[in-house]
Order: sequence, then structure tokens, then C-alpha cells
Amino acid sequence: MTLVIGLQFVNFSPAQSATTLNVYAAVSLTNALNAIKTQYQNANPTINIVYTFGASGTLLSQIQAGAPADIFISAATDQIDVLQNSSPSKLVSGSRKNIARNSLVLITPTTPPISAGSASLTSINGLTNANITGIAIGDYTGTPPVVPAGNYAKQVLTTRGIFNTVSSKLSLAPNVRAVLTAVENKTIVVGGVNKTIDAGFVYTTDAFISNKVKVVETAKPSESDPIVYPLGILTRTTVLSTAQSFSTYLSGTTAQGILRSNQFKAP
Repeated sequence: MTLVIGLQFVNFSPAQSATTLNVYAAVSLTNALNAIKTQYQNANPTINIVYTFGASGTLLSQIQAGAPADIFISAATDQIDVLQNSSPSKLVSGSRKNIARNSLVLITPTTPPISAGSASLTSINGLTNANITGIAIGDYTGTPPVVPAGNYAKQVLTTRGIFNTVSSKLSLAPNVRAVLTAVENKTIVVGGVNKTIDAGFVYTTDAFISNKVKVVETAKPSESDPIVYPLGILTRTTVLSTAQSFSTYLSGTTAQGILRSNQFKAP
């Protein structure tokens, strides 16, 4: 009888298995998305979000090669356009939307020793000065560009009429966080050669996370394409409802608040 009474308190329901959601996202979103992941998984304990961060162009190539992405968040429209405009489209119809905006800044290092060029730089136009010898910039080559931040920077320099003047000073980095590191360390390795870096172009959100750099100037929105972060759900996903849930969450109050606290702008 004791056994029979005890059985009524035993839970025989099977444990819920975790659903994995693979999100491929621009590396500039790293800090914000990790904070969002914590909040989302606390509210949805059966969902496990796995991020792959990198340059948007690099992530696009990986997705095109068959990487198991459920969601792709780029730092520019070009990479998402490629997937959407494929025949057939590789994005779930109606899933594309912008989740944030950003701005581009020129930064210099703040930790000694600081070069004379870095110390005297007060504007983007000042990059033409002879004492500026090394400028870190995201790899803007490729169609679409490998690193959107680098392409935005090239557009700004072109708009100001100084791209050709400074092009010989540019060192291409594989992603925008690599540019930040190059400016912090005042050096970058390109083709096995160490290059001195006096300044570099990153997003406002990247400069915000470092106490080793300062913002020299923020580029005007009119000087480049709009800096937006479009999201799309891949048609290959096998967890569509979960992907839709997370996409909706990213537009909600909690996620948008985290994005704002990381200096991203409203979409």
C-alpha cells in the first residue's frame, strides 16, 4: 500500500529535450547578442542558442557552402540580398527585417606609447597627413564585400575625396573586431609582416567596449550606405517555429533594450 501511495507522486513524463538554434551573426553584435541569449534562454530553458560570429561576407560564404545556419544577421544589406535574391530564395518569405542600426567611427589608441600621428589626429580628413602611416580597415574587397565596416569606411573616404590619397596606408583586417584589436595594439600582421597602425575604422559599438581607444570622429550617415543589421531565417532550418520565436524576441523590449545599452540604434 505504501508503494501504491508513493507512486502517485512520481513524475513519469519524459524530460523535454533541448532545441538547438544556430544563429550566424556579424561579429560586431557579439556582446549584445550574448547578453540577449542569457535573457532568452532563461525564459526558454528548452532552447539552446549557438552563435557563430564573423565578418558578414565570410558568414555568407559559409552559409552558401552549406553551414547549418537557421538565422543569419548581417551588418549590411548586401549579404542578405544575395540569399533573398537566390532562385529559389534561401530566406523564409516574410522573415527579413532590420533589428538595429549603427554608426562608423575613426579611432586611435589611448595607451602609451602613442605615435605622433595618432596623437595629432583630429578628423577623418587628417588621415592624409604624412605622419599617419597605418590605417586599419575591414576587408572591403569582394562582391559582396567581406567586411561591411570596411566597405562603409571606403565609402566615407571616397565621399570625402581622400580614398586614393590614403589607400596606400590601408591595412585590411578580416573583421571589424580585428580592426579594433589592431588599433589597441597599434599593429597588425598582414601577409606575415607587422604593420604599424595609427588609426582605424570600427563601429560606435566596437569603440564602446574598449578602454584602449578613443573616437576621433563619427562619420555622417550621408557619407555611406545606411548601416543596418538585417535578419533573415534560412529556408533550410528544421526549427522554424524556434527561429521565428527568437526573431520576434529580438524586436521586443528586452532585446532592444540590451542593444541600446550596447550603443546600437533602433532599427
